[in-house]
Amino acid sequence: MDFVSFFSAFGLGAIVTALVQAWLSQRADVAKRDFQEKKECYIGLLEAYRKASQENDKGKEFAYWAVRCALVAPENIRTTIEEIKTSSRGQQEQAFKHLQAQMRKDLGVAKSN
Repeated sequence: MDFVSFFSAFGLGAIVTALVQAWLSQRADVAKRDFQEKKECYIGLLEAYRKASQENDKGKEFAYWAVRCALVAPENIRTTIEEIKTSSRGQQEQAFKHLQAQMRKDLGVAKSN
C-alpha cells in the first residue's frame, strides 16, 4: 500500500488525531508516574524522619530516602533535606515544616490561600 492510498483510506485528519491522542496519553502517563515516584519518596522520607526522631537512631533509613528523593525531587527540596541533615535539633523543626510545605507544593496538593 502506498502513501496516497493510505492517506485517502484513513484520512489525514484521523491520522493526525490519532498521533496527537497518543502523544497526550504518553504525557499523562509520564506525569502520573512522576507523581507516584515523588509521592513514594516523600512518604518514605517523612516516615524515616519520624522513626529517627522517635527512636533516636543514626538515621540510616532517613539517609536512604534522602538519596531516593535526590533522584526525583526539585532543587529546593534537596536543599532543605540537606539543611535538616546538618542543622541542630531546634533548627530541624523549622526546616522540616518548610520541607513539608515544599513537598505539598511540588505534588500539587497545597491549598491556595
